[in-house]
Amino acid sequence: MLPVKGICMEMCPKEEMMMRKSKRLVHQLECNPHKMVKCFSRSAAGNSLSKPHILRPPSVLMNTVSYLLNEVLTIENVPFNIVYDFIDDRLNSIRQDATIQAVSNQDWMAILPPIIRFHAYAAYKCYEYDVNSFDPFLNMKHFHESIFKIVKILLEDSDESTNELCSEMVSLLIVTNLGDYNVLQQALPFISKKNTLIKMAVLLSLNIMNGNFGQLFETYNTFPAMHQCVICVQLPILRKNILKSMCMGFNCKNNYFPISILSKMLLHNEPQETIKECQHYCLTVVDDKVELSKSSFNNEVDELHLKKEIKFRVNVSTMVLNI
Repeated sequence: MLPVKGICMEMCPKEEMMMRKSKRLVHQLECNPHKMVKCFSRSAAGNSLSKPHILRPPSVLMNTVSYLLNEVLTIENVPFNIVYDFIDDRLNSIRQDATIQAVSNQDWMAILPPIIRFHAYAAYKCYEYDVNSFDPFLNMKHFHESIFKIVKILLEDSDESTNELCSEMVSLLIVTNLGDYNVLQQALPFISKKNTLIKMAVLLSLNIMNGNFGQLFETYNTFPAMHQCVICVQLPILRKNILKSMCMGFNCKNNYFPISILSKMLLHNEPQETIKECQHYCLTVVDDKVELSKSSFNNEVDELHLKKEIKFRVNVSTMVLNI
């Protein structure tokens, strides 16, 4: 049986527009009636999702992705968690339409990368949000669903024209899961390719897996901004492991380590954050040095969440859409 093909040429089917207007379900970010976007909905009895007139063809899906990430994402007069929830829901609907229609690999390779970058950026942007305002686990679930799909497609259907995309997506998957053996296994088929970014990501992940954390601060600034976003989200546990490892290795009475050097190793924005981190784990700070003591280090406390600032060279839409 051939998959159904969508014929809806608008971002939102007319019947959904009418229904949501009548029930006052129009989102505050849809104040322009000509720019409503189809909601994500689950299949239910008597509610078929595969009707051609409510499915958008690939060209419309791509235009909708562009609209969401170019115009909606940059809205600043609405709290970002509201903007995020809206875009996340509409991107899920886009993936749903594409799945129902069984779009080609070429279409998936156009649709998914901006969605993946959006979730990577959101993980960083919403890093300090309360869990009631932003669900980081659900965000990463959507990120992984999309990136695993595109990596599978690249494994099956890639050529020289997809080398740049392959480099970005595979390396992004690796650095999002630093030290994860299973992810490294999935990346193995791509390692043989002459690709610096993938090799750099693999080397960093292997070093993290083996407890060699020095590679982190040496290579962090060489990664693209989107990769830095997902690395930053993992810094709390990495910093804790670095301090714990150093307390084990440098353990000696009256052995003090310079805060200025440790600050660079922990990728803090300023030395005051390093002092706060050390004191959080019950390490003694004297002037501009910290005593690295195995017996003093408190491994029972939760990680300290200090956000690493990233200086983006381009606006977020340009970065996410890669234009």
